[in-house]
Amino acid sequence: MYRILTIVFAALLAVSALSTSVAARTMTMDDAAIAELAMPAVVNIAAWKIRPATEAGGAPRRVKIYASGFIIDPSGVIVTNKHVVDGSFDFVLLFSNGDRVPAKVLAVAPMVDLALLKVDVDKRLPALKWGEAGRVGDGVLAMGNPLGFGISVTAGIISALNRDIQDTPFDNYMQTDAAINHGNSGGPLVDANGDVVGVDTAFYNPNDAGGFIGIGLAIPAETARFVVERLLDPAHHRPGWLGLKLQDLTPSLSQALRLGDVQGSIIASVDSDGPASDAGLQPGDVLSTVGNVKFSDSRAFMREIVQTRVGTQTQLTIWRDRKEQVVKAIVAEWPNFMSGGGVVSVQAAQAMLEQEPDHGVQLAPLTDEARKRFGLGPGLSGVLVTSVDAESEARDLGIAPGDVFSIIQGAPVATPDDVKKAVRSAHEERLPFIAILVQGKGGARWVSLSVGRTGS
Repeated sequence: MYRILTIVFAALLAVSALSTSVAARTMTMDDAAIAELAMPAVVNIAAWKIRPATEAGGAPRRVKIYASGFIIDPSGVIVTNKHVVDGSFDFVLLFSNGDRVPAKVLAVAPMVDLALLKVDVDKRLPALKWGEAGRVGDGVLAMGNPLGFGISVTAGIISALNRDIQDTPFDNYMQTDAAINHGNSGGPLVDANGDVVGVDTAFYNPNDAGGFIGIGLAIPAETARFVVERLLDPAHHRPGWLGLKLQDLTPSLSQALRLGDVQGSIIASVDSDGPASDAGLQPGDVLSTVGNVKFSDSRAFMREIVQTRVGTQTQLTIWRDRKEQVVKAIVAEWPNFMSGGGVVSVQAAQAMLEQEPDHGVQLAPLTDEARKRFGLGPGLSGVLVTSVDAESEARDLGIAPGDVFSIIQGAPVATPDDVKKAVRSAHEERLPFIAILVQGKGGARWVSLSVGRTGS
């Protein structure tokens, strides 16, 4: 029986539930030195996404996301995950020294969860180097922006290699017990030399609303480096394609096909108009080598094919009817190749920014009944928060039902319309934030809620 895994990609959309902390290895002075060396090249990412309307007659809502990245080139090239930039716009990066710099999308990988951002600054930036392939048991540090808290470091080991989360046909994720949470997406996993051995991407939790439970997943440096170098090369070749679907040849399948000790991957399907079909391949054939090289599993074969230059004639060794055969196929370009991913266009992003934001907060007048329900004092005045959307910046800021907005932009508010007018006024003035005095169970506190372009 197959077990369905819940894989949570680690970008933080507004806010996600906290979970019980998970023990990892104890930090050492060596870890502190590595962190000190690497952290200047790690960045926090803030951007906007548009959430579709959740009910009939509702309007799409603009929400804040938080994620991570790291500088790979001193000119200002930053690596992050594709799922961070898909559908996102108005990127602002926060560096470890406190600098806030707007960023633009430079490139997006079509089939791997990687993307590049670019910042324009008048100085060379500290950059990280790619490391060598790690071993199971090697110590690592995960760096990033978990839950929007800011740049943080967690320690652990490489728990396993070549994990398949069924994200792509060629997954080979690295597993680690260094804590990776929402917001860590795109941050570096570094080794004892401070070099990048993986790009933090996701974590596993059987509970959709849960956090990290000790199984983090990172794209290994070998894969990330290959993809990034090609994204930075305008003449980079397109991914290769043969038009076949492979699956691992299990011992039971091998027995059923009476293949003995033959190792390889079995073909599950063949595209009728692809190179594999032209070469005469068919479902049930067992692929044992590509270019005379054996690979450990079906995903390794797919990685070899996708990295082969388009137009190359490659030699394939197959087993059919318990007989070995050699065929040749010409690698084609992956069909429906889309280099842009789901990145929002400049025009679309601008139109979205011009919309007055919906913060996912429901407001009501402060009545005697509401005072009694939430235990609010008779002398408190303002506008009552009745509900807060779970995926909203307001929730991320700790605003909760029962809180009271008493002052916005220095002026008292008494009705929901007062709040709407204050937000609309700040938006028309193109202010990036409004200041709200919130009265809650913990007393009075100021919060700054986004209303406009964060990079202005």
